[in-house]
Order: sequence, then C-alpha cells, then structure tokens
Amino acid sequence: MMKKLEAALKSLIKNLGIEQTVLENQVVQYYPIVVGQRIAEVSQAEKIENGILFIKVINSTWRNELYYYKKDIIQKLNKKIGETIVKEIKFI
Repeated sequence: MMKKLEAALKSLIKNLGIEQTVLENQVVQYYPIVVGQRIAEVSQAEKIENGILFIKVINSTWRNELYYYKKDIIQKLNKKIGETIVKEIKFI
C-alpha cells in the first residue's frame, strides 16, 4: 500500500512540474541531519537557487571552517536526496 502511495505521489509531483522544487526543499530540510548537530547549531540552510545552496553561518570563524567541508557537505546532501541538486555552496 505504501509503495503505491509513494509512486502515486512521485508521479503527481512530476506531472505538476514541481519535482525540482520539492527536491530543493528536501535539501534544506535534510541539511541539519546530514551535517550533524554541532554544525547545525552554528549554521542553517536558507535556500537553494540554481544549484547553489545558501547557508547562513553564525560567524566568520565558522564560515572559514565550513568552507573546508564544502565538497563533503555537497556530496552527502546529494546522496541523501538521490540526485545532484546541490552544485555549489555559498556561506552567508
């Protein structure tokens, strides 16, 4: 039953043309899960536009630290979503 519901929802989302938007929203929602509690305490995914994920960071020290983890964060988020949605990260 759940598989049929899941398939129906995926089909509806695709037919409505909002698949990309749904995936982008999932990236923002999954961010704290993917990066873990400590990093989630000092940063927050704000939005994603044109493959660029904007992450608000509490200060420049953490912004510099997270810069070194950028590729890893991108890879983990895309793996969690199952598609290449995030292509770049901008820390703000």
